[in-house]
Order: sequence, then structure tokens, then C-alpha cells
Amino acid sequence: MDGAIDAALDNVIGFGDTDVFPFPIEHHIFFDQKDAAKKLLLEIHRDFPKFLKEFPPINHSLLASAGYTGFRWVTQIDPVWNAYFLALVISIGDRIEAERIAVSDATIFSYRFHPDATTHALFEREIGWPEFHKQSIANAKTSSHVVMCDISDFYSRIYHHRLENALDQLHVGNDIPNRIMQLIQHFSNNTSYGLPVGGPAARLLSELLLNRTDRLLRSHGIKFCRFADDYHLFASSVEDAHRALLFLSEKLLRNEGLSLQKSKTRLLSAKEFISTSEFSDETEHLAANTLEARRFITVSLRFDPYSPTAVDDYHTLRREVTKYDIVGMLQRELQKTRVHSALTKKLVSAVKYLELPFKENVALSLLDNLDVLAPVLPNVMILLKEIFDELGDRTQRAICASLRAVIVAGSFLMQIELNLSYVLRVLACKRESETEELLVQIYTQTTSSLIKRDIIAILARWRVAYWLSDLKGYFYGLGDWEKRAFIVASYVLGDEGKHWRDEREGTTNANRGAVSCLGAVQSL
Repeated sequence: MDGAIDAALDNVIGFGDTDVFPFPIEHHIFFDQKDAAKKLLLEIHRDFPKFLKEFPPINHSLLASAGYTGFRWVTQIDPVWNAYFLALVISIGDRIEAERIAVSDATIFSYRFHPDATTHALFEREIGWPEFHKQSIANAKTSSHVVMCDISDFYSRIYHHRLENALDQLHVGNDIPNRIMQLIQHFSNNTSYGLPVGGPAARLLSELLLNRTDRLLRSHGIKFCRFADDYHLFASSVEDAHRALLFLSEKLLRNEGLSLQKSKTRLLSAKEFISTSEFSDETEHLAANTLEARRFITVSLRFDPYSPTAVDDYHTLRREVTKYDIVGMLQRELQKTRVHSALTKKLVSAVKYLELPFKENVALSLLDNLDVLAPVLPNVMILLKEIFDELGDRTQRAICASLRAVIVAGSFLMQIELNLSYVLRVLACKRESETEELLVQIYTQTTSSLIKRDIIAILARWRVAYWLSDLKGYFYGLGDWEKRAFIVASYVLGDEGKHWRDEREGTTNANRGAVSCLGAVQSL
């Protein structure tokens, strides 16, 4: 567990806890005081039952956008327990990977466990979504028909006892599987199904669960490729394609309690599958704009700032991006009533590699089209936060004014808690009196612990002492996430904050939990 805890902390520090939520404040503490965080996790490991009983995970669940009108349930796990949960899964990661169909079979392309001590990534970075599609095209060329399908509400419908069975069959010889299942029960509010979306631990566990179906497909001679919950089945006739689809549907439902999405299940001729794939090299029939977009979506924008060749890598990536008309492609997407989500996410991510004048124009253009960008709004906010300090003061003020207006207008976009959280992270980049007043108003009106936590952190960063001083009188009425943020924020108050902490430390279970789980907060 010693090495697994190191790997878990390094991964969380480098990549966050999920690809859904903004970084919580605890991650900064992990970075600043990794040794203290590791010591705490080792203490949890040595006395797991006690810690789980006295300081159970404090999780935050909410709805996130899935397309324009759909939603999915997502959970931000208590950061300390998330790090421990990830360490548990990492400790058996090699066993899970050994059970899966081998990489050399070119069948399973999602989340191949291969920890990298340099980048701190946990999964093989050269095997993923593009490789899944490229191999599918190669398979289609030797088939007559292809079935495209994916599992309905996959993560939220994973049954715990079936995952527990899969873990037991690893025969790891310790209580790690039992601890994993106890934590999953807490993360899912003591229901019997569901894994938290977006974190590496849940991804690897979901791969273990689906491995049983993968093995059955292969043992019955069904040729297929899979990435996460997406399947491509390859057949030599229409009849064989239907038989393969029926077999997959039956095994998923009977063995795992899962079903395929009816609306996304398609049976195509191999020729149609190849011609419509975004990764196909058959491009003669495509218009120039479509061809450029298809080529761009296959470009890798991976960049490791900690690489020994980071400077050269950055300039190489920037040269690659300039081969494409990023601004033109974005403008064409913004003219649609519904954007191509995958393409738009990639275009938005590429903006940070453009010259400054383009960044400023694109930033303002994106803000003028937030409605059409609804499915990718978090990606837009992540971009704005990344490039904010590079922009001129006039553009910065325009961005903040635009975002305030969206909030004040009560836009449907801001009714989604996760969207508002990302917007607040951008507003935090520039202290303005109008924003400060708006944050105080939001704090008094919202019931969201996630939003309140972020506002406390922002106003502490801006050293808004009058508001923090007043809030300390309401500490016992705060939620646990808010308490953690306020303990950190209290250091802004100097001696007043120190006296407050000295008087209250250890006086309530909630306060002890907050202090214990933050470990080395006094160093900040």
C-alpha cells in the first residue's frame, strides 16, 4: 500500500479526482503537504474500520449535462477517501489487468492499467479512443456487417454484488476487495448499485466487471472491439450480426443486469461503417470543411508540462495545431443549432495554442454563444481559466461581465450546479466589486455545499476579511465541505482566525473530521 498511496496521490495531484468536477481545495494540500497526506492515508489503512466509522466519506452528488436535454448523476467523492479508494484499486491494478484480454489481442482499448512513474498517469496513453476506431475500421474491412452499440447508463447501473463477485475471483488474498466494496457502498448512499462517474478507480473496476462479458464473446468466436461501454461487433452476414447482438444483450442482462441503449444500437454494412467513421482514411467523398474537421479530430493534443522535453513538445504541438483553421471550424460549429460535442471539445482545447489576438476573439465569441455550447460549457470555462492571465484587461473585464450577466439573468445553464461551479472558477481569476457582491448574494441564496465551498475559497483568496469574520459565527451550521474550506480561509483572518481555531478545535465531531482529513492545513 505504501507505493499505491504514493501513486494515488501523484495521480490526483497531476490529474484531479475526476474529469467531471473542478479541483477541490484538498488537492492543493495534497500537493503542498504530500508527506502529511500520505501519513494520514497510511493511518486510515492501518485502522480502516475506525476511520470509516468516525469520519465516513462526505460526498457531493448532483446532475451534470449529457447533451442538450439529458442529464447524468455524478458524485464528487470526499477527497481524502477518494485518494484512499484509488490507492486500494491501484494496489490490485496489476491483478485486474492480468485478468483482462491482452493488449496484444487488439480488442479492448479502454483504461489499460500501466502506471507511469514519470507522468503519474495510470493508464496506457497510446491505447484509447482513436485506436479503438482505427482497429474497428481494420476489422470492418474483413467483415460484411458491423453492429454499433453501447450500454445504457453503464456506471449508474453496475450492481455491487456482481462487482464484488468479480473482485473475489481475483483471489488477492487480503481484505482489499472488501474495503473497496465498503467504500463503494458509502459513495452510492448505501444503495446496491452504481459507481461514481469520472474517476480512474471506478474506470478500472468497471473494466474488471465487463471482462467477464468480453471473455464470453471471445470464447464464442464473436469478433469485437470495445472501449468502455461502447461495443463494435463484426460479422460475415446479417444473420451473424443479429446472433452476435443477441448474445451480447443476453449475457449483459443475465449476468450483469445491464442492457444496451436501443436508440444507439445500429447494424451497418461494413462499407457504410467505414465511410461514416471520423477516423476513416476514405475521404474522397467529403467536402473540404468536413475533411479538415475529420483530420483534426484524430490529432493528439496530449501535452505533459513535466516532460524533460516539455518546451520542444509544446512548440511541436503548437505547429501541428496551426495547420488547421481552428477559428474557422469553431465558427462553423457555433452556427449550428447543435454542436458536434467531441469536435467542439477538441477545438476549444486547441485555442490555448493560438496566438493571443485569436485567443481574445475566440474567448468573446464563445461567451456570445453559450446556449449552443451548453453540452461543452465546462470545457469552455476550463479554457477561459487557463488563458485568463494572458488576456488583456479589457477582455478580462468583458468575460467577467458576461458571466455575471448569465448568472443574474437566471439562465438555464446556471441552474445546473456543476456549470455554475465552473463559471465561479473563471470569475475568481479577477477580483471586481460587482463579482464580490454577486458571490455574497449567491452564497445566501444557494443550498449547494459545492457552490458555498467554492465561494468561501474565492473570498478567502481575495482576503475579504469582513465577510469571513462574519461567517465564522455560523460555522456550526455549515456543511462539512464548507467547514473544510472555512478552516483554510480562517488563516486570512490572522490572529482573529487563530483564536477562533484554538477555541473550537476538537470541540465537535464535525470539526475534528474536517481538521483530521485536512491533516497539514496549518502550513498554508
